[in-house]
Amino acid sequence: MNKSAAFLASACVFLFGCQSIPTTNHGENLPIVEQPAPKFQEFIHSGDILPISTIVDVNGNNINLADNNKRKLVILFATWCSDSNRALKALNQSPLLDDPSIEIVAIAREESNEKVIKWRDENNIKVALATDVDRSIYQQFAVGGIPRLITVSKDNKVIKMNLAEGTEQLKLIHW
Repeated sequence: MNKSAAFLASACVFLFGCQSIPTTNHGENLPIVEQPAPKFQEFIHSGDILPISTIVDVNGNNINLADNNKRKLVILFATWCSDSNRALKALNQSPLLDDPSIEIVAIAREESNEKVIKWRDENNIKVALATDVDRSIYQQFAVGGIPRLITVSKDNKVIKMNLAEGTEQLKLIHW
């Protein structure tokens, strides 16, 4: 293996390796202690009022997230994210879409309407979609991590915001 390939391989392991950070003991013969991965900073917590009250979907329709007659499910996602794709495709098959007492909107982070519409049509997504081209909506919720499933009560208080990576993400939805 040449030097540039070895460097590239090392960089990949460093950048994309495990999510826990091993702690070395400066040459001592002690075991390595695994530290949990740092959690992404969140700005919204259970009991907070949802910071957005209306949003325009990719079709130009206003979605009222301040409706006191409905529970809400707000999803922060990206079309390129495999976890986001899995969550929205599962939601597509879920009875939640047919529940008239729930308002659902998925907001694509840093993507254009055109790209999201194309992705929606290719994947037959039925959820109302909006875009957050400049990340101004997303940054009201967290520093990083998608998809995020945010359940909101009828009185517009956040019940729970979950970082929904992995599988069976819809099990994280509780009102």
